[in-house]
Amino acid sequence: MTTRPYVILSAAMSVDGYLDDASPERLRLSNAADFDRVDQVRAESDAILIGATTMRKDNPRLLVNSEERRAQRVADGKPAYPLKVTVTRTGDLSADLNFWHHGGEKLVVTVDEAVEKVG
Repeated sequence: MTTRPYVILSAAMSVDGYLDDASPERLRLSNAADFDRVDQVRAESDAILIGATTMRKDNPRLLVNSEERRAQRVADGKPAYPLKVTVTRTGDLSADLNFWHHGGEKLVVTVDEAVEKVG
């Protein structure tokens, strides 16, 4: 039997059931303790998947922020940062997005028609 990947979905939601609002600014729905929990989950992960729209709208770095957690990853034989993966239908991903300039390896999953844009 083939082992299937273990997947964790992490999202913050407002008390009225929204993941975001209509403003152009990033809506932060978490506190310091929750951001630390997310950092721990990232440190324990092999990859972080983000959609292209979230990349464009929130422009996250998707890092393991804790130096100790990065050091533990390296001690365990892993790269300091998990693989960053994005999925895009159009390939319209600006070269100045934080995704490209922080952390370790990146992978883009797209359709044949958009390969030229992201290659």
